[in-house]
Amino acid sequence: MDELFSSMGPRPMRYLPSLNALRAFEAAARHESFHHAAEELHVTASAISHQVRGLESALQTTLFVRRTRQVVLTDSGRRLLEGVRDGLDRIGEAVAAVTPRPEDPVLTVSTVPFFASGWLIPRLADFQSRYPAYQVRLETSVDLVDVEQADVDMAIRYLSRPPAASLETRFLFHERLTVVCSPALAERLQTPEDLTGVTHIQTRLRPEGWRAWLTPRGLAHLDHGSGPTFDNDTLALEAVMTGLGVAITHQEIAHPLIASGRLIEPFGAGHVIGLSCYWVCTHRRSRLPKVVAFRDWLLERLADEGLLDASRPTHR
Repeated sequence: MDELFSSMGPRPMRYLPSLNALRAFEAAARHESFHHAAEELHVTASAISHQVRGLESALQTTLFVRRTRQVVLTDSGRRLLEGVRDGLDRIGEAVAAVTPRPEDPVLTVSTVPFFASGWLIPRLADFQSRYPAYQVRLETSVDLVDVEQADVDMAIRYLSRPPAASLETRFLFHERLTVVCSPALAERLQTPEDLTGVTHIQTRLRPEGWRAWLTPRGLAHLDHGSGPTFDNDTLALEAVMTGLGVAITHQEIAHPLIASGRLIEPFGAGHVIGLSCYWVCTHRRSRLPKVVAFRDWLLERLADEGLLDASRPTHR
């Protein structure tokens, strides 16, 4: 290998004018003015003129036609400008790529509304107390988000199949729907058939929730669609705790209230309905300290509450 490189000989020396002269030339060409180029580069107009004259002398060609209030590129100047502009852009990009930059403190998390309001927001104070330098920005939508194109750092989504293997993903848990009621109402609910005699509280973002829970039990006829409707699980669960009726909700949302005894699952643990919850991120963003901090905090909190399923592998 050493002989190969030796046989190729030394790399020929290139003649390159002063970088300051090339910057002065490019700015003057763009503004068609030595005066405006001088303002941009924070020098005097005579300094720009001196740099350009030196460049013309070194290249032995005229780059500008000087007029009273304007300079106009010659044919040689136009040819030079094309290469110089591209070269300066590439130098700027290369310098930016190796220059350490402070991390953007804003952490953008995309998730579905019910998970944001029912699980994430009540726990965000804990994350902020641990990582006060980061500012969480929540974007909520029921639509899927393309994390490779969207301006988000990560997404938490309920999906029917795993995300693309090209992404950094973490399976969190299976979606489970559960029936909840107040402790007082629980005494009246001995079997699912008893649901026919109580008010069914609905949520606007999950109109099919009751049917998804009742159908596997052969009780779809009890899904009569009556009862008050609320925008989200948080409001629905507040209504349940007042004794208004029973609601169908995600087990992860109701977990703290169930654990505290404020809500009861009269028919036992939730029913898996086929969707799974994933944390999703691009490989590039997954290495950002703010993303690592939030992901690890999310996994820790879910594990502490007994919600995290550790049996599924992470895609990398």
